[in-house]
Amino acid sequence: MTGDDVTEFRSADGDATLLIDCARSMVTRQASEGWDVQERGFWCYVRPRDHAIGVQGWKLHLSATPLSAPIVLARSAEILLRHNVPFKFAATLKDVATITSPRCERSAGGKFITAYPAIPDGALPDLAAELHEATAGLPGPGIMSDRRYCDGSLVHYRFGAFGGIQILGNDGSPTAMLMAPDGSLVLDQRQAWFEVPRWAPSDPFAQRTATTSSHGSSAVAEVLLGGRYTVDAVVRHAFKGGVFRGMDRQTGSAVIIKQARPYVGAWVTGHDVRDALRNEAAVLEALAPSSVTPRALELFEQQGDLFLAQELISGVTLREWGYEHLEFAADDQCGFKPTDALRLAHELVGLMQVAHTNDLVIQDFNPNNIMVADDGGLRLIDLEYAATPGRPALCAFTPGYSAPEQVRGFTSAPAQSVDLYALGATLFHLVTGADPMVPLDQKSAVRRRSGVEEHLTKLAVSNETASLLTPLIVELMNQDPGCRPSLPEVIARLDGLRSAKPLPLLVLPMTRPDEEKENESLLADSTEHLLNTMDLNENQHLWPPAVPDHGSGLTSTDPLNVQHGASGVLGALTAAYHADETAKLHAGLGDAARWVVARLHREPRILPGLHFGRSGTAWALLEAGLALGDEVCTATACDLALRVPVSWPNPDICHGLAGAGLTQIRFWELTGREEFRDRVRSIADYLATTANHDDDRVLWPIPTDFASNLAGMTHYGFAHGLAGIGAFLLAAGRTTEDESYLALATKAADTLVAVARRRDGAAYWSSGPDYPADLAHWCSGSSGIATFLVRMGSELAQEHLIDLSAEAALAIRRIRWRAGLPQCHGLAGDAELLLDLFETTGDERYRRWAFDAAEVIRLHRIDRDRRGVLLDVNGTLLDYGFGTGLAGIVSFLLRLRSGGRRMWLPDALAIH
Repeated sequence: MTGDDVTEFRSADGDATLLIDCARSMVTRQASEGWDVQERGFWCYVRPRDHAIGVQGWKLHLSATPLSAPIVLARSAEILLRHNVPFKFAATLKDVATITSPRCERSAGGKFITAYPAIPDGALPDLAAELHEATAGLPGPGIMSDRRYCDGSLVHYRFGAFGGIQILGNDGSPTAMLMAPDGSLVLDQRQAWFEVPRWAPSDPFAQRTATTSSHGSSAVAEVLLGGRYTVDAVVRHAFKGGVFRGMDRQTGSAVIIKQARPYVGAWVTGHDVRDALRNEAAVLEALAPSSVTPRALELFEQQGDLFLAQELISGVTLREWGYEHLEFAADDQCGFKPTDALRLAHELVGLMQVAHTNDLVIQDFNPNNIMVADDGGLRLIDLEYAATPGRPALCAFTPGYSAPEQVRGFTSAPAQSVDLYALGATLFHLVTGADPMVPLDQKSAVRRRSGVEEHLTKLAVSNETASLLTPLIVELMNQDPGCRPSLPEVIARLDGLRSAKPLPLLVLPMTRPDEEKENESLLADSTEHLLNTMDLNENQHLWPPAVPDHGSGLTSTDPLNVQHGASGVLGALTAAYHADETAKLHAGLGDAARWVVARLHREPRILPGLHFGRSGTAWALLEAGLALGDEVCTATACDLALRVPVSWPNPDICHGLAGAGLTQIRFWELTGREEFRDRVRSIADYLATTANHDDDRVLWPIPTDFASNLAGMTHYGFAHGLAGIGAFLLAAGRTTEDESYLALATKAADTLVAVARRRDGAAYWSSGPDYPADLAHWCSGSSGIATFLVRMGSELAQEHLIDLSAEAALAIRRIRWRAGLPQCHGLAGDAELLLDLFETTGDERYRRWAFDAAEVIRLHRIDRDRRGVLLDVNGTLLDYGFGTGLAGIVSFLLRLRSGGRRMWLPDALAIH
């Protein structure tokens, strides 16, 4: 959870079909026989039946707001149908709100209608002119990836894919490619600025005087805003406008400048983010005498955008401050000293009192919107949504910090009691370092109070600050606004706590009553949910993808991979079947395996990666086929594994060769076929020749010219870098008995030891040489790197590697209360390392810690269809994937219960 605010678009009955009905009406009115109107998720397509859309060309986009969308669609559709131009549009008003929201991707924002003209480029200006005249004066945001037809127009254009050449991109996601004149495929770069391939046909609008948006560059040149403020750095880029750090030339003072672009985040009232920025300026003026907010300096317009310059508060957000100031005592005791926490709690109440005394409700009170200044004092920032209760206002909230009545929405500013709930949630964060685990969906709202109370009660066992503040936090976060204590009551309670003694901290036993029973219940419910939600009639995804496509292109994933797709769930179901051979599991496993087999032919491209390529799919099918005794499934798996490349530019586990290598080892272990071991040697030899040696260190950078989002990067972690490659080389050495592979794995381990970051007895790593942040999870931090080091230490009998792995375990132990859940970057993957250390050392402490991780996971449990299921890291959606959701948690709970091999690691990496 990042603390981003959410604005809720509430539709009236009929809004869901209003735009589609409009399109159908226009097709009928135009007597356009042979045309279809087809809704496909986020988009609705209007095109001639059996029409084959072109590969690429100059295409037109029209923007709109939720209010103007019906008129823009009606007027544009009439023209496009008359010219026989197929098009698509955001299917509902809620979808229009999504694609014009402040949080939309900059490269996708505003694209309400996309038209694919099958006409000569020379005729495009006339079509654009007609569309412009029909929609002139209607509101809609600028489209940052495109060039406007002319100033103020809703019509934009760019060169890009129509249908494109659809391939599975090197990073494992379906991608629309352009075709260059020489026949080569080129990625359609959807940037947040206008960019045309150098080989594209000449701009058909070049003779016009269209302006290029001032937002059309990623570079930060010398910029002067308002004739007064120089821009020194970009704090944040966003579709709604950037936030910049700069200097006031008149005073020499440091400033923050916030930008609001017209019609972004347009509400049904007609207001947009500019109104929110004006509101912030007014609120800052009103609160200026209190000195609890930055001073507003100037509100001004430039090139059509609105800007607010305000005083820069030097410091960090409360969220950042908390991460930097957590104190650690014993390995199970961390947090803030009660004196420090109570001081901050008093100051938080003081901030809120100032706003409430000025007849304001803050609406979005959370750790991201509170600054800890260099002098230690607290300041309120980002007050766009502060308003007078009961009056018409822009309403927003931050998930986890919003009162239940806020989520249901308002037409005017809510009562100040919503801030009391947010105060409780912010105190929760202060105590735990985590965001409240409060799902947004109304089905789970009953768990708000109980989940928070359960979390704090368990934390209070080893956190004296939590033991003091838990009763107050729970009361503030009451679902009933009338039951929340007032600010004077909160102050009195805090004053009383200054002299109160916290409950004595407990030393818990290694085993606890009913714990295994609770894990078993969650495991059974989760497995049952996976079986019951499998949709064998769905052609695209066997389980629903966690994040729907909102037009950004970011959620289109390979439906057969391990990370997000069916193969990861298939692997977890196979493990569940080995543990409990029920008839329902047998039937479900067989159905899932056959579904995957039936769809392999749809994707001719074989990527090597274990989590994002076909190696993981082959591995999942082999294990399932052997469990079921299904020879067809087993043979299909072997054939697929033999077609996986043994040379590839990306060397990593998730997308590249190391992942392919682990798969070939597993196939050799299960089939005994020598050809798989030969392929292991080929992969290991390739990695040996591509290693980058520097004195006593070794790294594997990804080539800069590789068509991948990872191009040019060098990583340390298990998923994308050195630790995963080292693990494969260790397994290859054991499999082939080739000492050169073991020597290279040893050098990889030595490199990781050299770059470890030790702090307060715990070990962390950054993503790579060029990254500053200390990370702790499987994909890029302590958990994944120690997954390799503990095995290397066992292989070489080197205690310092096992000791360093134990320090990594302490790092993940300390973040368990604020970590997410998944295998990739959360508790399930972290706790797998704890089980590794238990197997290595026999120390029951690590198994106890793994049970504690399961306890935190259980706190995310909600009731769905009379079963306990787990929401994603944001507490909003069900995610079924192995790397990111439920299947990976099932895998961990199975191993916690019964032991055994860690999924997606071969026996060659078993702990010796």
